[in-house]
Amino acid sequence: MPDTLPPTLSGAARMLRSGYPGGMPDTAYFAVLALLYEHFSDRNLAELMAAVTGKDAATILNDIYACASSEPAPSAIAAARKLLARHGLQAVCAED
Repeated sequence: MPDTLPPTLSGAARMLRSGYPGGMPDTAYFAVLALLYEHFSDRNLAELMAAVTGKDAATILNDIYACASSEPAPSAIAAARKLLARHGLQAVCAED
């Protein structure tokens, strides 16, 4: 799949695709949203996740709002952080 994301989001997309090579499981989706929420604008996070998951960006934006008001379990966020740390999370988050 060609990457049509702006350069500022391409590194994050590579990280997510590397961390979830078979696609992002539903069980990780909200944890990843919560983990990345503070590092991206709502619009950029929705665009990023749409490119990685294939979901509609408007739907993802609604999921972002829902996630911001009712954060996933800390253990789920910690698991996503641990996995993505092995795939460049620190570098991606430092870019913001």
